[in-house]
Amino acid sequence: MDNIVAISILAVGMATFFLIGIYSRRWTSSTAEFYVAGGHIPWKLNGVAMFSNYASAASFLGVAGAIALFGIDNWWLALGFFAAWVVVVLILASPLRRSGKYTVADALYERFTGSEIRLLTIIAGLTIGVLYLVPQLVGAGHLFNLLVPGLDYFIWVAIAGGITAVIVVMGGMRGTSYNQAFQGIIIFGAMVLLLVLSVVAYFNWNPLEILTESDSVVTPTQVVEEGVAGQVLAEYPTDSDATAGMAAAKASMEILPDEPSALTPGVNVKDMLNQLSLVLGLFLGVVGLPHVLIRLYTVKDAVAARKSTELTIVSLAIFYTMTLFVGLAAMMLLFPLLTDLINQGEIGKATNTAVAELGRLLGGELLLGIVLAGAMAAILSSAVGLLIQMTTTVAHDGYTVLLRPESSEQQRVFVARMAGIVLTVVAVALSVILKEENVAQLVGLTFGIAASTFAPVLLMTVWWVRYTREGVVATFVVGLFVSLLFTFAKYSGWDDVLGLPVLVNPALYGVPAAFAAGIIASLLTKDVGRVDHFMHMAHDREGKESSNGNGGQRPAES
Repeated sequence: MDNIVAISILAVGMATFFLIGIYSRRWTSSTAEFYVAGGHIPWKLNGVAMFSNYASAASFLGVAGAIALFGIDNWWLALGFFAAWVVVVLILASPLRRSGKYTVADALYERFTGSEIRLLTIIAGLTIGVLYLVPQLVGAGHLFNLLVPGLDYFIWVAIAGGITAVIVVMGGMRGTSYNQAFQGIIIFGAMVLLLVLSVVAYFNWNPLEILTESDSVVTPTQVVEEGVAGQVLAEYPTDSDATAGMAAAKASMEILPDEPSALTPGVNVKDMLNQLSLVLGLFLGVVGLPHVLIRLYTVKDAVAARKSTELTIVSLAIFYTMTLFVGLAAMMLLFPLLTDLINQGEIGKATNTAVAELGRLLGGELLLGIVLAGAMAAILSSAVGLLIQMTTTVAHDGYTVLLRPESSEQQRVFVARMAGIVLTVVAVALSVILKEENVAQLVGLTFGIAASTFAPVLLMTVWWVRYTREGVVATFVVGLFVSLLFTFAKYSGWDDVLGLPVLVNPALYGVPAAFAAGIIASLLTKDVGRVDHFMHMAHDREGKESSNGNGGQRPAES
């Protein structure tokens, strides 16, 4: 069998994830343990787990891969992913931890009781969760297919989905947290290896030389778009070594001397509206991602939640800086291969496998295996985080609170596990349909939906005393409708909707519409909910969250 070393390394990693899940079964008998690990996760471990949860396939594969194809323009994805965490730590981390119990809906419930808002959080949360899970499975399918190309893509996606479901069903949040922390170490270490080996072997031990060299080449995408791919590939075939790859990259500038270099901003995103929409979606998207926010409830109090997010910010800053250098190195060293894939119309494959191919080029089977283990760790870490959040949403917000408040602990955990299986099947089906999409761009669209729904709702709930129940409903409904409409329009190939151009991200339309709807509805109505109670709980810095002896958790609703 080809790639036996790489497959063996990947198999060891997967087996370790399984063992961690099995070991964690002892802590899944109660809902508090299954949903949020009872609030007992140490803040340092939680910070690493949050980094891993966030450094998904979009970060490990998609960002570096997109940079390899399109140049520095696609670093916007990484900058947006990172910058949003500043908003979380400064504005939302502590208030949400003080006011919530298991989910974001619990925090909203502290101010606005009733079923309609919780139902809307379920709909929006599941929509975002499923759409975010899809690119993780797409990335997994391409990676597995790279190792064993003889099997159908669908089979690999189904295997990845099955592994994700098993980890969540067996280990709950405790197993998810331990797995994510372990996976975070693998992700970070694999990216460090790629950067160090690239710099040592081909850039004279100087990472800044990667930037210097990149400024003298055009991107593989430009080569294909300008119709000179055949000319480049005729002299530098796809099986060229790294030295020839560098030569091909430099030759591209000689062939296209008037084209902008790979370090020229604004080439890929060609107009201001698209640029603004992308940045807005990424910046506010994290604020509205339930699978990230749920980790705030796995630690004992608001102080620990804030420390976790600060550790995550530092880790992400270093990680995303490395993705820029690794992406540009991959572009130059793999120039003929990437050009050929783009020329054949396999942009998704080129983007999602560039990092793995760089590992194979730099270190053969051994490094390929390590890189694939890192990539799979990134994929599974985000996937299990998404799945545990969605199962908690279904079992707690839907089944326990809305449908069966009198249900037993065993029934609630059973529903959570069954929900995990059903949601995985849905995500697998969508992953097959969206096989050729760039995982980073898929995630970016999901961010746009999150930025248009949960972000405005949470920001106004936590910081505006005049926000009303009707305002929450209007924000959710309008934000979700507008963002989904423009997401559907993009994938349907529409040029405009009612005269508005379809952009790379729906946030430029969804975010203002959601805020406007919430503000107008609130100014016209008066039900501000239990605003004094909520504001005291969310913003009290005297440590009130631990006064009940349960780390800020209140008894479950009955």
